[in-house]
Amino acid sequence: MLKQDVQQLAGAGRFNVAGVGDSSTNRVATDVRKAEQSFLFPKIKYEANGYPESRKMLYPLLDSLRDSLASGTGVALEPLLTEGAYMSYPNGGYYRRHIDSYANTPQALRKYSYLIYCNEDWTPAHGGCLRIHLDGGGELAPAGTPPQFVDVEPRAGTLVVFRSDVPHEVLETSAKRLAIAGWFNAPPEGSAERRSTIAKLGAALVLGSAIKFGILSGSGSGK
Repeated sequence: MLKQDVQQLAGAGRFNVAGVGDSSTNRVATDVRKAEQSFLFPKIKYEANGYPESRKMLYPLLDSLRDSLASGTGVALEPLLTEGAYMSYPNGGYYRRHIDSYANTPQALRKYSYLIYCNEDWTPAHGGCLRIHLDGGGELAPAGTPPQFVDVEPRAGTLVVFRSDVPHEVLETSAKRLAIAGWFNAPPEGSAERRSTIAKLGAALVLGSAIKFGILSGSGSGK
């Protein structure tokens, strides 16, 4: 059913070039990112798009994932601030090293990044792995630190979740690569601030890639 959703969205011209940066500085930068996106959230704005039957399955799945994360970690997550979109990488697509949570912006509320891969015919030759960096750095690797990372193959049905301040990238793909990607956000403090943040995120969602099985902290190790 997700294929039908994507096909209908593409046919209706709902996929647009994905930018980089937070909502206030979002820009197209093909040297950093080469991908297209079609938003799924906020539901009140996008749930009528595409193929409705697939949304009846997808939205409850993401709601359940958010609730399980909140229960398992003790981190409060605001249902109204869930973000998500279909992310489509063409042959030759990529997203260089970055983080999904920016200090002093609405994106600072992002606590967990999630991704569901939708590539049924993926093979290792297609590339496009998600690389989670575990070197303790941010958008840049710490000077003099040897590479430490985990690569995740974008196989269909793989669910990946990790902290939004963990650096990661999408390696160049030699085949079309599709995923559902987004974030679960903490509730902002104060009702006025909450309304302001919801309005900002609803008007301009900026998607990054997300991902690794389980919940990764920036202090882990591996290659």
